[in-house]
Amino acid sequence: MRNLYEHLFLDYVKEIRPVRNESETLKVEIKFWLKQILKVDERDQIVNIYCWLELYWQDETLTWDPKKFGNLTRIHVPAHKIWKPDVLVYNNANMNVEENEMETNAIVDHTGRVMLFRSMITDISCNLNLQQFPFDQQICFVTFASWSMDGSKLDLSATPKTDNLELYIRNTEWGLTDFRVKIYQKIYDCCPHPFPDVTYFMVLRRSPSYYIFSLVIPSAFITVVTIVGFFTPHSTTGENTEKVSLGVTALLSMAIIMMMVSDEVPATSEVIPLIGKYYIGLIFLIFMAAFTTTLTLSYQMRGNSGQEVDPRVRDFFFYQIAANPCISWAFSFQLPKKLLRSDNRKQSFFFANGNHVNGYAKGELQPHTPPAHIVKMEEITGGGSVKSFVMSAESSATSQLLTSSLLKIKVVLDDMKASIHAERELKRIKFEWQQVTRLIDRCIMFGYILITIAFALVMLASREPPIVLNDIIMDSVKST
Repeated sequence: MRNLYEHLFLDYVKEIRPVRNESETLKVEIKFWLKQILKVDERDQIVNIYCWLELYWQDETLTWDPKKFGNLTRIHVPAHKIWKPDVLVYNNANMNVEENEMETNAIVDHTGRVMLFRSMITDISCNLNLQQFPFDQQICFVTFASWSMDGSKLDLSATPKTDNLELYIRNTEWGLTDFRVKIYQKIYDCCPHPFPDVTYFMVLRRSPSYYIFSLVIPSAFITVVTIVGFFTPHSTTGENTEKVSLGVTALLSMAIIMMMVSDEVPATSEVIPLIGKYYIGLIFLIFMAAFTTTLTLSYQMRGNSGQEVDPRVRDFFFYQIAANPCISWAFSFQLPKKLLRSDNRKQSFFFANGNHVNGYAKGELQPHTPPAHIVKMEEITGGGSVKSFVMSAESSATSQLLTSSLLKIKVVLDDMKASIHAERELKRIKFEWQQVTRLIDRCIMFGYILITIAFALVMLASREPPIVLNDIIMDSVKST
């Protein structure tokens, strides 16, 4: 072994390309083993991978006759002792190769065939398209090429079995759905000959489970809370501001979740991610729910001011809508009761020497004896019974005093009656506006539910079919 080693490296110069004729092209085969996708950094557009790399080439200066050296057909030599092709990862985002790459001893065959194995953890730059995030698929690639030698000096090729994923360790977030290799010839202005490179393409598909549980489901609950807000009962005073507060709180919650989404997206992203569109749409829907709630609240406040419902609106809601029992039940709509009703009591007062007539009292002179005046009071109750009271007054002064007292009582009763009538009218108006705003609220609620469900289905169900790599797709990705 020692003699063979001294024989091989006696006049060996590792800085010179190992060919007999300088015009010859040295062929180097590459075999790439993808071990694991370690991390995908969306903000920095970097994919961290762990891989193995095998290089095969022919070194014409490292040959021997096995018969002369104890039938040794293969030896292991330190990699730094021999010439190695300067094959690097072209799209490497971390140029500190020594810290992330382990190079083992080279295996040299007696025919001069050299095998070099390298294990590396490298960061590759990848143009991540986050338009469908978190249901996105990414096409990334690793390019291996010589840094200094063009195609006339070094010819790179891939071994026949290039899609070997037997050693691949599955990533919990990203799944590897396709893996291909293609060789390109890149022409630079500096050199007349093209530079060959071997590019390995991989299709990564994200598993959206984490984002569904941490972002989508909480937003769904917030949306449900907004829908529940439509069922908040209308207060009799019209000060139903809790619904507006609920809408504002929901907006703040969605804004916080939106900030969590923005941390996952590059600041210079050219597209809005799917989940970003989803949250913007939900925020707009919640805003519209709060806005329409404010409008219905303003309509309900009209009842407090005693403003009558428009006759056409009353006819539409209370006669056309309420006439359908299904619609009336679905919208929790009630017909207004007859708040202003008779109290089933009518009073008639007959005053001597008076002709006071109104809806409840009238004066009538009773023909009796001249010195006396008859004051008759009839009370007609709800049951229809009649009670008559006859009071005689011995003097004109007593009659006038009684008449004056009854007139004062009548004025007080009229005021009370007017107050009760106004209060009942106000209750009726409030009730009508309550029912109108309730119906409007229900219409908005059903529309909100339908739009929200349709929007969620369109946003969350718009998944792309799995990407299958072909020459057109690979060329397009490589050129970007």
